Amino acid sequence: MKVVLVDDELMALENLKYVIGHFRDIEVVGAFTDPLEAIQKICQLKPDAVFLDIEMPQINGFTVAEEISEMLPETRIVFVTGFDDYAVKAFDINAIDYVLKPASKRRLGQTIDKLVKNRGNHSKDAQTEESRKAISTLSGKQTNKIIAWKENKIFLLRPEQILCFSAKGGEVVAVTKFGQFKVRNTLNCWEERLSESGFFRCHRAFLINLDKIEVIRPMFNNIYDIKLVDYPDNIPVSRKYAKQLKQILGL
Repeated sequence: MKVVLVDDELMALENLKYVIGHFRDIEVVGAFTDPLEAIQKICQLKPDAVFLDIEMPQINGFTVAEEISEMLPETRIVFVTGFDDYAVKAFDINAIDYVLKPASKRRLGQTIDKLVKNRGNHSKDAQTEESRKAISTLSGKQTNKIIAWKENKIFLLRPEQILCFSAKGGEVVAVTKFGQFKVRNTLNCWEERLSESGFFRCHRAFLINLDKIEVIRPMFNNIYDIKLVDYPDNIPVSRKYAKQLKQILGL
């Protein structure tokens, strides 16, 4: 079984690697202190499981786990943390385990036994989808950073940097004044996650940042066009969303 380890503390990472090295069924194919680098490499390595720290300076483990679950839904996540309150709140789910630091050989053995036993049963395990949803929910609560991709590089965007999200041809992009960045998840997901951050669904293909509105132009049949700051094109507001937009803006 191939595993990847992610922890921003080098000593903790080396200790985890050393202990896991005692298990003959496990091959450590990657160990990273940089979670962004880990995300990129995990795409290539395609591990069976990722042992993941939660408290990291750039982005936390919940966000990394969400990204991994989107890219590789069959990869299991094992959180390795020094905070037992996370475990109590989040990880009483069979498909995902948690280990408190410092990780002992005995405790990791229990986790590895579970991973080996359930290997290959992901598609049959109904709890896998529940686990992914739990990770996604926790990720949204724990961080406001948005992972985005451009030219094979990962960027962390803040919501206030984003002018709008646009969907076309099954792909969703986050638009900023610096350009467009690919993001995972659907517009519906981003609408749910960012509704309290000032984003509004104005069209089936657009989710806009209300703070970036520069001009609103009434059109025929009670629809509108919107011009955003630093965005060259007009964005349509469909009739379905026009009334709600008027209420929000007090028009």
